[in-house]
Amino acid sequence: MIDAKQISLGKAAKLVNTKGGILVDVRDPVSFRDGTVAGAINLSLRQLSSLQRYSKNTPIVLYSDKMDIAIKTAANYLIQFGFTHVNTLISKP
Repeated sequence: MIDAKQISLGKAAKLVNTKGGILVDVRDPVSFRDGTVAGAINLSLRQLSSLQRYSKNTPIVLYSDKMDIAIKTAANYLIQFGFTHVNTLISKP
């Protein structure tokens, strides 16, 4: 089984800027509006299915300001769905 890998902000930026990665903020919409990492999109757990239009090899970086159930659940969902490059970024915006 593939596990999500926790990465740094620098590594996340490299995946997004040079590898076509997608940065997904899994926090609630209010927290997202209060500040996020540049280039992030805000998707709830129910909205993650919208990522199905991307290749399963697309690097996905899940962002939250803390390691919580939302980011763990999102990572597990994407891995079970077949994504092979799932990463987590825990940082303050």
